[in-house]
Amino acid sequence: MGLYSILIRPFARRMNLESASILALRYFEIIEKIPGGRLFSRLIHNNRPQGLEREVFGFPFYNPVGLGAGLDVRGELYNDLNNLGFSFVEVGPLNADGVRRSVRRIHQDSPNDILAACINDDFLTAFTLAYDFFDFFVFDVTSNPRTDALDSILDARLAEEIYKPVIIKLPKVISLSEIEEFVDFCQMNGVDGIEARSIDQVHKIAAHSARKLPIIANTHIESPQQAAEALDAGASLVAVRNGLVREGPQFVQNILKYLLNLQKNERNYPKPDRKTPDEKQPDA
Repeated sequence: MGLYSILIRPFARRMNLESASILALRYFEIIEKIPGGRLFSRLIHNNRPQGLEREVFGFPFYNPVGLGAGLDVRGELYNDLNNLGFSFVEVGPLNADGVRRSVRRIHQDSPNDILAACINDDFLTAFTLAYDFFDFFVFDVTSNPRTDALDSILDARLAEEIYKPVIIKLPKVISLSEIEEFVDFCQMNGVDGIEARSIDQVHKIAAHSARKLPIIANTHIESPQQAAEALDAGASLVAVRNGLVREGPQFVQNILKYLLNLQKNERNYPKPDRKTPDEKQPDA
């Protein structure tokens, strides 16, 4: 049992998510300041287990589990949080001022792994300021759920020498027709993926895109089984926060172990060929 389980988890489980996230972030901030704490954390929370690697958005992810926005809201502890076993960290949500603060931090502490910026305001300005410092960008359109909010972003990306992925983060509440609109917009305008807010959204996006559009499932995942369900439903990656805050760093390892065991079982017990009852056997 780790320190988080003893000192933080009893309180984090009783608090609302936002208060629990602040408490968890302060804990990880303290751990960062311990001499050798960052190296020790990276060693004990291995985020590169063999067998879970995948390529999404053109990036090689060590595993499909990342940290969603809402914890490192100022872009202060991305490397320390990445060391807990995540293959990517999503900082924010950020506006233009938030991006400026994050960029100052990045100048002091270069990211060790894949770093994403979640932007929820000042879209074009924030995107332009952040472009050189983040690997991909997640635009939360909750406050303005319209595709034309992204037109200027996609135009601005054309002027950049290096292509970087743009992902749309859907609102929590959205109709099926609106989801289909966003999927169509993504596929016709070069948007690289969608971040879904529920397992139902994952199913609908995967079905409408014929599983051709990468999906990040940011679906309040609180167990390894829920992470596996999201991936099975069509997600390429999962972004967690709730489970980390409520359970602690071991939560990430529990997901990775569960996914590895699923893969092992699938290899050991391959699905049999399914034949319809009226399929005839070939003549001898």
